[in-house]
Amino acid sequence: MKKIYSASITPFTVKGDIDKKALEKLIEFNLERGVEGFFFLGTMGEWAVLSSAMKEDLLETAGGIIGSRAEIIIGAHATGLNGILENIEKYSKYNCHSFAVQLPGGWAKPSDPVSYMHKIADFSTKPVYLYYLPAVNGVGFSKEQFKDLFSHPRIAGVKNSSDGLRARKELLNLKRDVEFTLFEGQEWVVDESLALGCDGALVGMAPLGAKLFRSIADSVEVGDLEKARELQSILIKIFDGIYGTALDTVWVGQKYALKILDIFSSEKSLVPSQENALSPDSKKRIEICVDKYRAYLV
Repeated sequence: MKKIYSASITPFTVKGDIDKKALEKLIEFNLERGVEGFFFLGTMGEWAVLSSAMKEDLLETAGGIIGSRAEIIIGAHATGLNGILENIEKYSKYNCHSFAVQLPGGWAKPSDPVSYMHKIADFSTKPVYLYYLPAVNGVGFSKEQFKDLFSHPRIAGVKNSSDGLRARKELLNLKRDVEFTLFEGQEWVVDESLALGCDGALVGMAPLGAKLFRSIADSVEVGDLEKARELQSILIKIFDGIYGTALDTVWVGQKYALKILDIFSSEKSLVPSQENALSPDSKKRIEICVDKYRAYLV
């Protein structure tokens, strides 16, 4: 069965505290619509702007709500190896099945990303996923490096959020010979990726669109690719309606949509670029989008 995992967003009160009531409502909303796993402290979860205390509060609360009803992946990202290992040690006490790591970029970028990931896997007692996002951190893997990556028994797989078709194809081809889990991380190619062999989708719009993603996966599962393409087309329209064609309301847009659905109490985000992103025009655009496609969301 093709899996749908939610790259969960972090709800805040208007004061900027973790909104635990909204978090519970979001988790239940996702579980009821077929989500089988959650990824906390990813890009959509605003990991880079949360304090250490907020991260642990989020993980403790979410883990308690979910219990054994779904798998939990925790993002252990940091600006260097020592920080990543420290996070893995610290987060291991929470309800967690595996970790995901987005490798550091800039001057902290690893010279040998495979060896770097293997050091992380050596340290961790739980499986580790590579959060592959070369457009953000500048860390790319060759076909040979991907193959070497999976030689470690605790490297579980990849959340592929690359924009490039080449990486997607190379990973799909590699799955013919090497056993690992491949999650599609880009919303606009979920139908094709699942049809070509990805194990599931782990995407940032699943908090809002879990029902639609599950419908796409189910259509692929039964071989109805025409239906999957039709649903994917609707998903892209929702993507543009919520995020904006310029991607200017990625965080606040989805939060505002969830507020319309009475799941979130606030569209508050701690991402600096989102502070004034939600204009009256963008609110209207999101309201129209949610109203038009409500049946695919709830």
